[in-house]
Amino acid sequence: MDRHYFLIDFENVQIQNLGSLTPGSCHIKIFLGQNQSKLPLELVKALRPFGQDADYIQITGNGSNALDFHVAFYMGRLAAEHADAAFTIISKDTGFDPLVKHVNGLQIRCKRLDALPGSASIAIKVPVKAPAVKKPGPVSVKATRGANVAVAFEPVADKEPSAPKMPAASARVAEVIKRLKGMNKAKPAKLATLQSSIKSWFKPGLDQKATASIIQSLTDQKKITVSGTKVGYSL
Repeated sequence: MDRHYFLIDFENVQIQNLGSLTPGSCHIKIFLGQNQSKLPLELVKALRPFGQDADYIQITGNGSNALDFHVAFYMGRLAAEHADAAFTIISKDTGFDPLVKHVNGLQIRCKRLDALPGSASIAIKVPVKAPAVKKPGPVSVKATRGANVAVAFEPVADKEPSAPKMPAASARVAEVIKRLKGMNKAKPAKLATLQSSIKSWFKPGLDQKATASIIQSLTDQKKITVSGTKVGYSL
């Protein structure tokens, strides 16, 4: 019987449930960062029916690719032990793609997905650019010999003062990274403190959705790790 292993990069994709995975259909290995000591209760309950087919691997070290190397090591060992095994890496980190291409060339079935099958992805809404304000047309002047000059003005709506321009999403993330690097050991240790700091660094202040989007980007880039209410840094 073929073995199908799901190798989950929990440092990159913090899943809350198992999507459409069912006990007996696969093996699950969840790779946790060194500072990730807690899992969602819903996820722990979902893993119980899998018994020995599900386990956790907490890595040692905080290097930028430390968890990636652990995933590669365990996949290699499992492939050597089970020639019929297939692998699915759950991570948004495209750095796994060269590894996936290489092992497929060695006749080892492997692919990478951003999320577990059957689980909903988080959609980040991008603000729609406001339409440009049409400039008033030229003044029309009509003159008739021996008569008064008639001047017709096109009505122009009062122009409201424009709000300060907010930097693009990528620029905001870059600004936050720059500020965090400059804080050295004074970086916020708690998630709530980090959120309030990010909001205050922009004028006008960011709303909750924009702040959450920045924190998700920092997590995806492995600049930070979030474990419960605590935050770890690799920058």
